[in-house]
Amino acid sequence: MLLAITHLPSPKLQECELTFLESETIDIEKAKEQHKNYCSMLERCGAKVIVLDENLACPDSVFVEDPIIVFDEVAVLTSMGVESRRARVPRWEKSSLLIVT
Repeated sequence: MLLAITHLPSPKLQECELTFLESETIDIEKAKEQHKNYCSMLERCGAKVIVLDENLACPDSVFVEDPIIVFDEVAVLTSMGVESRRARVPRWEKSSLLIVT
């Protein structure tokens, strides 16, 4: 089964770290609606969607795919390159993935 791990948008999303774009105003309510639609689309495509909410204090928490490399038998959790993202706490007990750090 295809498994998709997502995270709710943080109320601090406006503070997200950008490396190649200028910051623009983010409509958090629109971001929440877009996230809901994204999860619905993944489900329509056959994925089991796991929505995390443990890192709402981290502006970039919505991007859970950044530090993970997934193979058939194992998922490897790597270190976050950007200091502001390192405070995120992985909560993988909800999934059936084996995380190697």
